[in-house]
Amino acid sequence: MDKTKRKHWTGSKLIALGVLAVDGSCTYIVLYLCWLSIKMQFTGSLPYLTTLIGALQMATGYVLGHYFMKSKAENTKGGITYDAAASNNFDNDL
Repeated sequence: MDKTKRKHWTGSKLIALGVLAVDGSCTYIVLYLCWLSIKMQFTGSLPYLTTLIGALQMATGYVLGHYFMKSKAENTKGGITYDAAASNNFDNDL
């Protein structure tokens, strides 16, 4: 592969992957803390921990939703999506 034609990741893709990585790691940490609080019979902290998981999932859904909207807008040509154009043999117009 030629080094001058190397494909770079966009900033939005890096942000989406970063949010997914943070969400995944924080979710596992919070689930471990939930398990630890149940094991130590300190269940008073469970509502706060589960709220933290919900907030992380909501932030991830927001970021990914906007990333996919951006991706959809970029993959259109003449008002139709790339997949529709490719399935109708419009490849030479793209």
